Amino acid sequence: MALQHFGWFLGAGFGVQGWGDPTYGIGYDWKKPRVYQDAAARFEASGFDLFIIEDGVTVPDTYGGTAEVNLANARFVPKHDPLPLVPYLLAATSKLGIVPTLSASFYEPFTAARLLATLQHFAEGRLGFNVVTSGSDIAAQNYGLDKQIDHDRRYDRAEEWVQVVRALWRSWDADAILEDAAGGVFADFTKVRTIDHKGEFFQVRGPLNTAPLAEEPVMVQAGASGKGQDFAGRNSDVILQLASTPERMKAYRESVRSVAASFGRDADDIKVLFVVQPIVTANAAETADVRGHRAELTQAAIDEALQGVSYLSGVDFKKFDLDAPLPELTTNSNQGTLDNFVKSAPAGSTLREILQLRANKDGLAVIGTADEIADHLGSLADEVGGDGFLFTGQVHPANVHRTLDPLVPALRRRGLLRTELGDGGLRSNLLDF
Repeated sequence: MALQHFGWFLGAGFGVQGWGDPTYGIGYDWKKPRVYQDAAARFEASGFDLFIIEDGVTVPDTYGGTAEVNLANARFVPKHDPLPLVPYLLAATSKLGIVPTLSASFYEPFTAARLLATLQHFAEGRLGFNVVTSGSDIAAQNYGLDKQIDHDRRYDRAEEWVQVVRALWRSWDADAILEDAAGGVFADFTKVRTIDHKGEFFQVRGPLNTAPLAEEPVMVQAGASGKGQDFAGRNSDVILQLASTPERMKAYRESVRSVAASFGRDADDIKVLFVVQPIVTANAAETADVRGHRAELTQAAIDEALQGVSYLSGVDFKKFDLDAPLPELTTNSNQGTLDNFVKSAPAGSTLREILQLRANKDGLAVIGTADEIADHLGSLADEVGGDGFLFTGQVHPANVHRTLDPLVPALRRRGLLRTELGDGGLRSNLLDF
């Protein structure tokens, strides 16, 4: 077993934490920064590299054509914008990487470059940004569009978006600011230049009007489709992927590393981190009880599973007969989510069979004692050859502590988790191994 990178992916975003848990709301308010600050401090103490905060800009109503299930269960909504949370998380930590999500579909590149540059100065090298392409039509309708543009075209747009953002960051030379009080010159005008970008999607003059960066923020992405892998392999420092079978995980990592190498990058500079949800139990009896409960395919469990895949894929799964094979499905939205869902069962399976198989397999969940989970992650790392894992789950205090308090020591006993982070910032920590 070798050292792995670890982080936490907050799939609920800056939103409701712990709804449905008996500890919901005890001692914290999900609408305020404190609960996220406390979680971030615990992640840093655990030796985690980064904390990624998801985001979305809709009240989802894909499932059954209504927002009822999402609102009743606090799924994907309500949520705050994660960018204003970043300074609070930075103030609560000193080494942990903080990674908010931005949409290349809706943020103009100048606005994004300026916001991220400002936050990176606060962060002193600890900032990352998770780039998404926002496939939802209802999200697009919040920004004056009738529907989202074609999947592959979104990646073309995102490619140009990244190029413009980085060009703006580089529109000042690192030594442009002189602060020469004696000579009366604050900045050397010859070291600040326009970018004069005129592309297919953007026209941006520049230069950026913030101070130059000593180091650019780390880019995170989750490209799963062919086009998404090309985008991630060309541009990303960290790639976020859902854990599935070891064979599919290994194939994905090898594929995206090959893409990176084809663009002249050192594949070892890219860290592919797989998302898992550890559920720590005290013993075998509790493990069996948790598995049995999760495998019960109640209507609530069906709605819970299908509202999520409906929102992320843009396909309304409420309209399908649970006991008929699924038709061939395509989407202009999140192709990776749809592919992962449909292929989790043999071809020709009914929707109920897919849901039951996923419930029995527990999806992203890894259930067992701390030692069993640590052994599983170590074996998975060896088999996949991966770079590490992102734990997912809500960050209400009970979940954070019941997960990490027993699991961190178990991971460290196996040499999987570092004991402390370095002082060089997020990029430096990621390149430590």
